[in-house]
Amino acid sequence: MRVFLNAIIVQIFLSAYIYWRGWQGLPDKKYIKIPYATVFIIELIIYFLGFFTSGTGLLPFDALHSFAWVGTTWMIFIIYMSVLLLIYDLFKYIDKRKNIFPASFDLKAKKTRLIYFCSILILVVGVMVYGNYKFFHPEVTEMNLTVNKDSPNLKNLRIVVATDIHAGYLIDKNIISMYVDKIMEQKPDIILLVGDIVDYDVKSLYEQNMETEFLRLKAPYGVYASTGNHEYIDLGEKKDEKILWLSEKAGMTVLRDTTVLIHDSFYLVGREDDMCKTRKELSEIMKGINKDLPIIVMNHEPHRLYEEAEAGADIALFGHTHNGQFFPVNTIMKLSSMIYNTGLIPENMKIRSMYEIPFGYKKKGDTHIYVSSGLGLAGPQYRIGTISEIVVLNVNFNK
Repeated sequence: MRVFLNAIIVQIFLSAYIYWRGWQGLPDKKYIKIPYATVFIIELIIYFLGFFTSGTGLLPFDALHSFAWVGTTWMIFIIYMSVLLLIYDLFKYIDKRKNIFPASFDLKAKKTRLIYFCSILILVVGVMVYGNYKFFHPEVTEMNLTVNKDSPNLKNLRIVVATDIHAGYLIDKNIISMYVDKIMEQKPDIILLVGDIVDYDVKSLYEQNMETEFLRLKAPYGVYASTGNHEYIDLGEKKDEKILWLSEKAGMTVLRDTTVLIHDSFYLVGREDDMCKTRKELSEIMKGINKDLPIIVMNHEPHRLYEEAEAGADIALFGHTHNGQFFPVNTIMKLSSMIYNTGLIPENMKIRSMYEIPFGYKKKGDTHIYVSSGLGLAGPQYRIGTISEIVVLNVNFNK
């Protein structure tokens, strides 16, 4: 709840800042300023309606979907606009002290303010349109991997991996249908969904009969899932209701700190998310398995990657990070990863948003590790500087 209240405060404060800066540059014409003010008023009304009616059943699904889209889109918009406006104010302050610009270039002039405001408005809208396009056009990341073990009945395996689908009010049934089509186009031998399959509210899944789309996922060796932190978000539902929906309604085999031997050829291990209070150690989960066979581990959050490497996993699959989702968060995550990998920060002292690999592939010992940027998103449907992706691993078993 605290996160949502913080979002409201940020929404009001940044909206007011942008409104005021735009108002200062606009001509003193009612036919311009009244529509300008109306846009901000309508947006705030929509945001608060969506916030206070979500989960109450007072509004139909279509209305909540639209309200959520407007609210999250506006949040991205005001963040980018505020940063660019703050840069302008910073230069204006420096110029006031140091006179860095010629007298003919007056940052306090109304015309200068208007030109700058309109320019960054066009820039931000253009970037967001492109980011929305990237979200709706997931990329397929295909890799060839060799596991140096014999698999009795298989020499090759085509694994299709999707993480962070976030099915719910924003990622609705139509988008899920597109995801399922894209996954099935890859002709998978096995499908692995690595956590955060559900967004927040299981009610939205029932309202849309979302299971009919997930049930279209088929593969010769099955459809498996592991839990993510969003499966453990408590919104007053029954215990594990989202996880039970995945297994009982959507037809997936959810591995919860469980190991399964598939086709007498390889092991698949599904770890519970870090949010699970009864989460087991990987060594305990893998106790007693034949490590001469290939081992694939699904683990949503990419913390403590040494655990999979030390336990003898051949392939370890992660998600959760979204690779920051949009610029500059992706750049910040990359820099924090570089700092973490210097070894200066011990594992027990790093912050939770710091990852050894925020996105992509790494081989750690004999373990192939891939951290996906995710297929869906939690919140705004924009990929700015990042990608929505499906991962296809062509695995060759060859000792």
